[in-house]
Amino acid sequence: MIKYWSAVVCRVAPAAGLVAVVVGGAMCAVLLLGDGAPWTSALAQSALAGLTCAVLFTLAVTTADTVTAVRTAVRYGLLLEPAAARLPSLRQVTADTPGATAFQLADSVLHAIKKAQAPMVSEVLELSHGRVSLMCTSPYGPEIHVSINITVADGRALAALTCRPVTSWKRLDGAASWTTAGILEPHVRAALKDH
Repeated sequence: MIKYWSAVVCRVAPAAGLVAVVVGGAMCAVLLLGDGAPWTSALAQSALAGLTCAVLFTLAVTTADTVTAVRTAVRYGLLLEPAAARLPSLRQVTADTPGATAFQLADSVLHAIKKAQAPMVSEVLELSHGRVSLMCTSPYGPEIHVSINITVADGRALAALTCRPVTSWKRLDGAASWTTAGILEPHVRAALKDH
């Protein structure tokens, strides 16, 4: 949990730096223009205010995201790791699939995911030759877009899973994408092997 929290701190750091600059700059302008304070005093006070706001922002965002990530991981019996903070979440599955086409494998994968019902598939966006695209709901995080690309060569299939939040502005998703990828990976593996 601490390693995940520190990974989230690294992701939040640029935004926290921006908060520090905006708050510090605004306070410096108010002190200099409004109060007529000397430069040294205005700079010291505004730097302290910017730093304080950045630290509070970082603590609030990272703690909230870590709590959500722990809840999500525990719900599905996964052990939270620092990789859960990265987006998009990527997984690869390979299997021997002699004689199977990419479309047959994509259809089998979609059927296995729907049958598992964890995570819940809210919408199937695409089922085509070697490609499955769908939306999954996560219990504590945002809706997750799942894309599975399957390539077949020499009797072996490679399935690449990509999971990311549907909302593009969401840079932290409480490990929902990572959890979704972790839950789907064994179902994809089983669908490829059973075909």
